[in-house]
Amino acid sequence: MTARWRRTVCGWLATAVLGCLGTPAGALPVQTDDEILRDFMWRRFTSIPKQERPKIGLALSAGGVRGFAHVGVLEVLDNAGVPIDMMAGTSMGSVVGSLYAAGLPTEKLWEISDHMSMDQITPDFNVIGLFRFLFARKLPSSANLVNFFHEQIGDMRFEDLQTPFTCSAMDIKTGERVVFNSGPLAIAVRASMNIPGVFEPVQYRHRALVDGAVVDYLPVETVKLMGADYVIASVTPPDFASTTPQSVAAYLLRVGDVRGAAMIEESAQKANFVLTNRVLDTGTLELNKLHKAGEVGIIEANRHLGELQEDILLFTLPYVFKP
Repeated sequence: MTARWRRTVCGWLATAVLGCLGTPAGALPVQTDDEILRDFMWRRFTSIPKQERPKIGLALSAGGVRGFAHVGVLEVLDNAGVPIDMMAGTSMGSVVGSLYAAGLPTEKLWEISDHMSMDQITPDFNVIGLFRFLFARKLPSSANLVNFFHEQIGDMRFEDLQTPFTCSAMDIKTGERVVFNSGPLAIAVRASMNIPGVFEPVQYRHRALVDGAVVDYLPVETVKLMGADYVIASVTPPDFASTTPQSVAAYLLRVGDVRGAAMIEESAQKANFVLTNRVLDTGTLELNKLHKAGEVGIIEANRHLGELQEDILLFTLPYVFKP
């Protein structure tokens, strides 16, 4: 436990904690004083009505298949009772975040990953489509992703979500960031993960939309604009060391990753707490490695869960022990 944490809570301990920690010897597994104190305060925090405590937001980064690490992070946060009042996601972060915000449990997200294939993203991933990708002037479409979403959550709109959620895309004609927080969900998420140079732009609302990672790789600022007081960022940074691009598409993806790495550093500084999920040797579209990425998220979130809880409690102490 950090010295800052101990100094901050010791003043509250005498008046609010000492009388509540008496437990018969041997009734519970042995815990340190720090762990007992944190657990007590965490129970107090999670019992506070939502409207009476600071709002906690979650920002989910882009990252292709690496971004499935967010599912592991969400599972750990769920199990620990960390409240998520609002979310923003980009690219794969928008896929994971939107499905979770729609009410799908993490168990369902793991199940979906077992059967995910390129056929559920594009109708052009076949012999004819590959020929078209290599020799034709038109890029493959990501249209099948809309059908995939309809199969999972129906024709849901942002206004129907259980948890407020936004996602970002970029207008390839103007370079503007486009933030979606209303209207049909599926096409907005499709636009947010529509990798430029790999899939043709999504024509929607008089715009030509591509992957939001180009302009908002880690949407911390977006969550703040939604009203979050405290922001947790789940980041899946690019892995430049494991592989060297071997195709035109791979080089295009690498260029995007280089830009994304620069944006991560800037955006992460605006978050209150950052979970960095380093998913190695995993390409953007290697869907057979989704589970591997998710497991990295579980490990990272569990490793830093105690620190996260302490940081949230420090931020919310006046609410935890409100007279």
